[in-house]
Amino acid sequence: MPPSQTYYEILDVPANAPAERIKESYHVIASIWHPDRFPQGSKQHQLATRKLRELNAAYEVLREPVRRAAYDRRLVEERRVSGVYWTLRAQGQYGPPAGSYNMAAALTYALGLFTGIAFLFITRYRRDRFVRFHAWQSIFLSVAAYLGTLVGPLLGLHRPIYWLLWMMAFAAFSLVAMKRAYYNERYRLPLIGTLALHSSGLEPDPDRDFPVEAPETSQQAF
Repeated sequence: MPPSQTYYEILDVPANAPAERIKESYHVIASIWHPDRFPQGSKQHQLATRKLRELNAAYEVLREPVRRAAYDRRLVEERRVSGVYWTLRAQGQYGPPAGSYNMAAALTYALGLFTGIAFLFITRYRRDRFVRFHAWQSIFLSVAAYLGTLVGPLLGLHRPIYWLLWMMAFAAFSLVAMKRAYYNERYRLPLIGTLALHSSGLEPDPDRDFPVEAPETSQQAF
């Protein structure tokens, strides 16, 4: 691997790329640089062979969580990368850097169901598992609030005060979740948070692994 490039740069993916994105990028780039596309013995064929070898080496490491974690630690130890984000990765912590803010995750709760769905349709945020989780949690929270207004009258809660209290509770939950999301905290609402985890595909350790984009300076080689 060239000293100036990391495996992430070779595969053209961010440091927080999930496994499916790494796989997708690998197949796209490998198809472009496959040696069979060039005349045997030509300089293009030799270059493609070398590029494909680099791609295979990068993919074999980044596709395996254990090997990827060890590789991240090695990047820090060799001073290939720097910054709070990479220091946390070297310690086995893959969450957002301490003190960072996530406005996108917070805004998923701004208009409940509508903003939750909107963020799931924006590719940039749909690929961010932290934002995706909060978008789903916002959607389920809104659905639960609506169902509550339907179930209330069936239980004899007809007075406007009950409806008002229910809406106030919904607003309070939304504000708390919005604040925690803004500060990059892994806050899960009871039951609703569990549904959001499954819907956002956060496996196998969603409580700990909410990666975000690493700061641009953190991937620069020394």
